[in-house]
Amino acid sequence: MKKEFIIAIMGIFVTISAVYAVIATAPIGVDIAKEKVQEFVNDPSANIQYQNTKCLNIGDYYTFSTGNGQVYVNMYTGVVERASFNDARKSSGEIRPDSAGGVEMVAREYAEEKYSGFADMNMQLIKSDLRNHGDAGSENSFIWRENIEGGVLTPNTVVVNIHPVSGWIVSYIGIQREINCVLEPELSEEDALKIAEKQFPGIEVTEKTAELTIEYTKPGLQSLTWVITMKGKPKDYVLQGGLVVIDALTGEALMTSPYL
Repeated sequence: MKKEFIIAIMGIFVTISAVYAVIATAPIGVDIAKEKVQEFVNDPSANIQYQNTKCLNIGDYYTFSTGNGQVYVNMYTGVVERASFNDARKSSGEIRPDSAGGVEMVAREYAEEKYSGFADMNMQLIKSDLRNHGDAGSENSFIWRENIEGGVLTPNTVVVNIHPVSGWIVSYIGIQREINCVLEPELSEEDALKIAEKQFPGIEVTEKTAELTIEYTKPGLQSLTWVITMKGKPKDYVLQGGLVVIDALTGEALMTSPYL
């Protein structure tokens, strides 16, 4: 839940970079973006249609339908940062217990192909699991996030979801940004945990974790944060605690998400 939430608040899409030395000051335009989609899907028969533009904390995008999915193109760099493929969910068959290793290899190879510089960055696999969506099928999800300065997780993130039987790519997210915020916290981990605990009055803490991460807290604004997960003793069979995002410089609780 914690890692999924981190990706989500990034606009999971969520994870512009040192790899791209020059960042355009004006949008690239729909026509060029469409060409980037064509290159990414590598399918001459794909019916690529412009949909709209989206402005998220993590960036601004042109969105396109591809007939069997959707693609987000960064309006300024031309990089495809999100893609989904609906047909991949239709594959059926029994999930083999020994398939996880092979699926991860397929996911990693796809990440290395689509995400510039993946192999040269300190990309840490922070989550890998099998998600069951009921009638919608299942998928193996793999999330990598860059780790710098001995433990700071950056917005540079790759998510590859893959069908556990066919090996088809269900969806992809690849965020790459230049880091432009301070990397040394003013708030200690101990103090961050105390602040997080105050967000859940009366909690009897049974488990807690803290990670130092860079998040987009406002459009275009990177902030060094403590991302805290806190579990408490259940009350009336209801799990207590949740996730708290705290500004690592000011100590402000930026977001609190209790367990449901």
